[in-house]
Amino acid sequence: MANEVLVAIITVSGSVIIVAVSYFFTKRLRRESEWRDSKLNHYKVLLSSISDLAVDNQDIDAPHRFALAMNPLALVAPQNVVEAMRVFHDGVKVSSENRDLEHHDQLLGKLLLAIRKDLVMKQKDDPLTFHYHLVGVPSKKKKYS
Repeated sequence: MANEVLVAIITVSGSVIIVAVSYFFTKRLRRESEWRDSKLNHYKVLLSSISDLAVDNQDIDAPHRFALAMNPLALVAPQNVVEAMRVFHDGVKVSSENRDLEHHDQLLGKLLLAIRKDLVMKQKDDPLTFHYHLVGVPSKKKKYS
């Protein structure tokens, strides 16, 4: 009888442990997925706001949307992405002396590579061959005077 009770206790304990471990790992995976989705959404908003800046800085609301997209990312993005965003911003802001298309695209490429690294893309990127430029659409909103 003692052996039967011991076997029952071991069986129940094993079942409880398996359920607890499964719950823990499932919860962790769900949190990681939600975190990744949140960061991806932040990155989409950032790239959309950068795209708004792509057409000669004509849209007066574009810098505001860019700041609203960029600043919250400092909370969720890793340091290399935050640094790439800062360098990109410093290189493309209106007061920058290095405002040419090639320089802009180089800074944008570095920012995109940092974002793609943070998102753990399945395919590894080659920084030497990765080139990208934004496609902007002229704004129908007010323009700078």
